[in-house]
Formats: sequence, C-alpha cells, structure tokens
Amino acid sequence: MPELLSRFDPTLVFLVLLPAALLIAAWGLQMACGFAAVEPPDYWQSLLCVFLVVVANLLLRFWINVSVVDPGFWSHAVWPLVVTAAIIAVMVRTGPLSALVVTACQGAICAVLFIGISMLSSAISSML
Repeated sequence: MPELLSRFDPTLVFLVLLPAALLIAAWGLQMACGFAAVEPPDYWQSLLCVFLVVVANLLLRFWINVSVVDPGFWSHAVWPLVVTAAIIAVMVRTGPLSALVVTACQGAICAVLFIGISMLSSAISSML
C-alpha cells in the first residue's frame, strides 16, 4: 500500500483516509458488538465512540512520549487497551469484560480489513 500512496500528496491522503478509517472503524465497532453479544449502538454513537478512542489514545501516546522515562509493554500495549475498553464500556453501556471482548473483536475486524486492502493495493500496483 505505501507504494501506491507515495505518489499522492500526504495532506490529501490524510484528509481522505482519516474520515474513511473512522467510518470503517465505527462500522467495525457495530460488528464487534454483534460478535460479543452486546447491543450495538447506532452508527453516530459508534462514530463518536471511535473518535473519542482515537483522541484519547493520541493524548495517551503524547503523554507517554513526554513523561514516561522508560516506556515498556504496559505503556505501549496495556494502557491503550484499558483506555479503549473503558471508553467502549461507557459509550456502549456494557461491562468491562464485555468491553474488552468488543475491543478484541473490533481489532480483529479492522486488522482483517487492513490486510485485505493492503493485498488488494499490492495486486493493483503490480498490475499497473
């Protein structure tokens, strides 16, 4: 995928792909709620939840890079997972364990979509 995107202006790619990624992640959150047997929120609430997760994780990542002297596994993997699950638990109105299951399912759905899009991009760029 990078070879296909490298031909375009980075600002344009950011402005196009960020909203698309948020929309797909909101859809993935609804699908993950269905997999986890949790009542899925409506689409706009899912979009707000995904946006809050992105902002919270960006702020957490900034704080870790500025304040934590020796960041390890906890600060790079566990804290973002806990923050994401907490936001999903509040926004979807479910328990913490169900929110962890929803987070894991959403991560798997988005990973499969990303790998599929990357494979499609590689196939298209090899044909061009």
